Amino acid sequence: MNLSVGGRMLYLTCSSKLATLRRLLVSSFPESLKVCGALHHVIHNNPFGLQVLVDKWPEFSSVICRPPLEEMTDPLDPYTNTYFLFSKDPHSLHQMLHDPQTVNWKQELQIQGCQPQLEKVLEEVSSTYGSKMHTTSNLLSMRDGIEEEELKNCAISELQFSTLHPDEAHYVNAAWAFGGNERSERYAKRCIQTFPTICAKKGGMGQPVAWIVSEQSSEMRMAYTDRLYRNQGMFRTMIFRLSTMLYSTGAPLYGHVAADNKSSQAAIVAAGFTLMGRWQQWEFQPL
Repeated sequence: MNLSVGGRMLYLTCSSKLATLRRLLVSSFPESLKVCGALHHVIHNNPFGLQVLVDKWPEFSSVICRPPLEEMTDPLDPYTNTYFLFSKDPHSLHQMLHDPQTVNWKQELQIQGCQPQLEKVLEEVSSTYGSKMHTTSNLLSMRDGIEEEELKNCAISELQFSTLHPDEAHYVNAAWAFGGNERSERYAKRCIQTFPTICAKKGGMGQPVAWIVSEQSSEMRMAYTDRLYRNQGMFRTMIFRLSTMLYSTGAPLYGHVAADNKSSQAAIVAAGFTLMGRWQQWEFQPL
């Protein structure tokens, strides 16, 4: 079935329709990056089993990508209970979010997107279900493409680059600003097992001293560099390498950085990314 109806929204399942949706979302960059990145993985084997919901088709106004409700079994796990959102019409979005088949407001959950203007709608809807909202707003960065020759002269002699191993997820989790708990480590490990990653090790051995992980919305996240290797071009080198891997699959190239993290902002710009717009994460907790 190409479309299945669920209350005030539709499940989009047809491969040709999903491809059409992706092309349409590209025209709304950077606001649609989160949904478009998730849709990229849905089209390519859908390893996290995400569902694509639209308010209508083909003249859609709102899109949400999320796991099936029946797979979000832990009400205290916002890393699994994650929704990616893009909307051109707050009224349509308001109706869609009220549909019990769209969002389970009884759980702890997070909604990610690149549209700060949707905050009012999210706050209004969540409050009617007795859910408390917390917002994180960071700087969004993206670039259109990357050339392999850009990797030339991007090396640090004593370090060797490789992909992360799932057993190294605890390093990632301990350094991740949004992590530091058992559920976030499980999520980081799943991302490492599934999506492109990059890390650097001294002599190619031992504990990684730097890394970047990509995740279910194709975003480059969980980045870290040991203090001994900062301000040496390490972050820029890893961004180039991981971007090359992602770009070869057709994924959008983007990430976010805190507004007060000037060194990371400089590294991102040096890697050819443009700072534009905002990256939003809205966390919800039932009262």
